[in-house]
Amino acid sequence: MFTASSRVLRFTLLLGAVGCAEGNTIPDDDGSTSTSAGANAANGGANGSGGTNGSGGSGGAGGSGCGDMCDGDDDGVLDGADDCADTPAGEPVNSVGCSDSQLEPTLQEMWPPYGLTWTPTGDPGRAGGLTWTYTGIDHADLFHILWIPCDDPATPCGVSLDGPIDMTEAWQLSAAESNLAGGIVVFTNATHIALADSTNPALTGRLTLTIVGETGEPLPFADVSSLGVTARDGQYGAEIPGASFTVVALIEVQDSTLAWTPYLDYFDAAPTPDPGPGSAVSFGGSFYDE
Repeated sequence: MFTASSRVLRFTLLLGAVGCAEGNTIPDDDGSTSTSAGANAANGGANGSGGTNGSGGSGGAGGSGCGDMCDGDDDGVLDGADDCADTPAGEPVNSVGCSDSQLEPTLQEMWPPYGLTWTPTGDPGRAGGLTWTYTGIDHADLFHILWIPCDDPATPCGVSLDGPIDMTEAWQLSAAESNLAGGIVVFTNATHIALADSTNPALTGRLTLTIVGETGEPLPFADVSSLGVTARDGQYGAEIPGASFTVVALIEVQDSTLAWTPYLDYFDAAPTPDPGPGSAVSFGGSFYDE
């Protein structure tokens, strides 16, 4: 927020006692998974043809008698470690047996997440804006990492030149000025500036966010519903596919002259009272992942 004012499990298995008739997936010593036909299948079964107690066994993913050592949905993760049963056939899964289609993005509350390094430079109210650089992102076995700006419902995102930001000064999307596919989203608001002559002229505020990936390519913004995110308060976001990305935020104001000026430059040049209510700006970004 900018505000100015595995586990590695090691198993020793006695396959002759518990192995499925065929197709069991069992962890290797290094934590990875592999598929074994099982001792009973290989030997024709201790008391019958590929089953336990002479039952003949159904074998494979759903074989009876192997319990948590079966792989009921054939996703490569044993049932005892599988958080998502009935994974659709052929869908890649993460380390706990869940596919992309079985998950929804959730808010990442830890900071910094994914082992990343965050570096801020500049100022959103000056020429060139504020740059946030995120590097060293470890996706591990996550399917998606998403960045959602202005997502904290407890902190209004906006700009004010007459004191603290109130809810009427929250940013609203400017679709006409945005280029979502090109990684540019623009928000505007209505605010005022308190002047020394006791007047309070109206201003329009504008936040321009530009986001690029690790090679400088634009990262498209999209509405959160199309990203599959149930966000707290954010309306638009971008998927982060690589190990780094950069966000540039520029906050400007426009008066009756219709010229856009970085908000701090405008505030510094205006005849404001001293002491006075001052200026305030707020915006931030949240991470969601699955």
